[in-house]
Amino acid sequence: MAIKTSRSQVPAQEIAMMIRSKRRRLRDLRVWLGLALILGSMFLGAFVLSSGKQTNNVWRATRDLAVGSIPEVESVTLALGDAASTYLSAAQFPQGRMKFPVALGGLIPVNAVGATLPATTRLVTIPVDPMRAPVAITAGDVVDVWVSAPKANDGVPSIPTLVLSNIRVAEVDRDLSGVGGEIPVVLNVVDSQTAQLIGATRGELSLVLVPLNSQSFYGEVVQ
Repeated sequence: MAIKTSRSQVPAQEIAMMIRSKRRRLRDLRVWLGLALILGSMFLGAFVLSSGKQTNNVWRATRDLAVGSIPEVESVTLALGDAASTYLSAAQFPQGRMKFPVALGGLIPVNAVGATLPATTRLVTIPVDPMRAPVAITAGDVVDVWVSAPKANDGVPSIPTLVLSNIRVAEVDRDLSGVGGEIPVVLNVVDSQTAQLIGATRGELSLVLVPLNSQSFYGEVVQ
């Protein structure tokens, strides 16, 4: 004959252990649910932020790009928002030469590239005293050409005259020097400027570096 065991017959110690075990399981369940909610919130927030920040691949200058120079650029990925259409997309390499100057690290505007050299340009070599030219002058720089006439018999120097402005330097050879120590500087000029530049070599020539924000492209003034 089976004997029923009533709750009153279960030892009080076992009942207490069962209650504690049940509470512990409930507490563990709440902890895991809390962690799941926190992780879910983090992933949801990251997804919302990433979906709302659209990135664009554009070109950035790897050096100072003077007017008339060939673009030297690298692709960068940035979140530009509405300004993305202002800059040249990295989907295609820039074609042509710089119409407007861009400093090192600057993004390339869409209208800054595309200029082509006039078909009537000429390369003219002029002798320049190293003390009358920028110290680090190099190919790609843009300069103004000034000329000073030899000193008069009374020793009074003449007033310098601007010969040509915004002329691009094609080449500089510091290893080759003339009788008076001048270095040859090759300038890229329009055909109509050739005679004027050659005539100026009878005097003392000085080259003045034109800053990026003051350069122009063969008469096209940079704004």
